[in-house]
Amino acid sequence: MRCPIPGGFLVAIEGIDGSGKTTQAQLLAKFCKENRLAHAMSKEPTKGKYGRKIRDSAIRGRLSVAEEIEILDNDRREHVETVIAPALEAKKIVILDRYYFSTAAYQGAHGADADWILGENEKFAPQPDLLIVLDVPPEIGLERIRNRGDEPNKFETIESLERARQIFTHIQRPYKMTIDARSGIPWIWFWVHKYFQVHAMNKISRHGVSPDTLNRTRELFGEEPLPIPATV
Repeated sequence: MRCPIPGGFLVAIEGIDGSGKTTQAQLLAKFCKENRLAHAMSKEPTKGKYGRKIRDSAIRGRLSVAEEIEILDNDRREHVETVIAPALEAKKIVILDRYYFSTAAYQGAHGADADWILGENEKFAPQPDLLIVLDVPPEIGLERIRNRGDEPNKFETIESLERARQIFTHIQRPYKMTIDARSGIPWIWFWVHKYFQVHAMNKISRHGVSPDTLNRTRELFGEEPLPIPATV
């Protein structure tokens, strides 16, 4: 496997709980595997010691917003150092199920300054090449959570999810794409797939038009590279 995108490619899939992030991240990873594209899939909070603290608080009782931000910051720094940065250095496609935009949205929904959180994280965390926000009303998100046999955690109330949703909506980044996630999985995947290919092709094209960039694009679509004529 190899990644045809120079410098690798970082895609973050975001949205409130029940929007379908994990499903779409898995479908993108499956697409990469089927097309022999080198990739790594991860999620936040991680399963490390800091990530476990946040997950435990969602079950046992919330910490203060300041404590949550500090723990999530530590978790993300570890994640960047041990997973994200090495995968990008290896020129892989990195697929994230949540990233620092979730901290801005969820902790912002409880009083923190969302713009400050974004700015602080972007001092050390690589900005994605593509940010996909799956937009869904909280009532639908909570219904999906219950339909899959789970119970909403302490981060998941109608009011807090709507505030988080509004923050996701108002995040302004040139690489952000929003998808209406009220539709079925195949419809959402159609747009995730298209946005991924368009943004990946754009990154490839920034390295100029040549037989090499053409072949990189062919590989992105699962096609065999063409022979490059020898130069005289």
